[in-house]
Amino acid sequence: MLRGASTTGARARAGGNDCPAARHRLALLRSRARPSASPLTTTIRAAAASQQQSSSEQAQLAPRREGKRISTVEVPAFIMRDDMMDQLYRWALVSAGEAAVRNFGLPMSVAPRYRAAGGAGDSDMTGSLWGFEVEVLRDGARVADLGVNFDDDCAVRSEWIGQDADGFPRAEGRQEQVAGKNLEVWFLSDEKLTDEDLRAAIRAFCAGLVSAVNRFYSFGSVFAEDI
Repeated sequence: MLRGASTTGARARAGGNDCPAARHRLALLRSRARPSASPLTTTIRAAAASQQQSSSEQAQLAPRREGKRISTVEVPAFIMRDDMMDQLYRWALVSAGEAAVRNFGLPMSVAPRYRAAGGAGDSDMTGSLWGFEVEVLRDGARVADLGVNFDDDCAVRSEWIGQDADGFPRAEGRQEQVAGKNLEVWFLSDEKLTDEDLRAAIRAFCAGLVSAVNRFYSFGSVFAEDI
């Protein structure tokens, strides 16, 4: 079968493809040789398209709900905000989204928040990951909400640091505003923290977040201990 097909194809090429039967068989062989997308490839492409559409929709999320600010700390101007928040969000997905009971005592879920348009500072940061919300659960029901995000203030980043007449450092060169001056932690629920187990879970999460920030500053990765 294969030998006959090969011979027929060779004769068709030698004779200018004048034989209709040879042309038909050669076309059939070529069609079988064409690569087609496998079901796995099709699934991966569909998932990527769905994820891209989902990210676009998430960028339109409403601003963070108002609540009580638990903590705030200024972030150095030279720190890349998108990299820092991306790492903190991935830490929260692993530590709180997957292993919250073991790490903090109560189950939790994590959802991203994105920067809305019209904010001060870098306009190209619109739509960037700007924080995340943590839902604390008990018996499948929500008992508290936490928010971790950059604020709307701006830090000033200088092109370089020089010295003044007395030898003290001073900002020199071109300066630019950097959106997200402070990193904040918010308690977003209306309920009062009267449950001791809930208070302990929130304290443990905040302590873990502080450790993750310190690892990011020290080693450039929130997962430095796992390397």
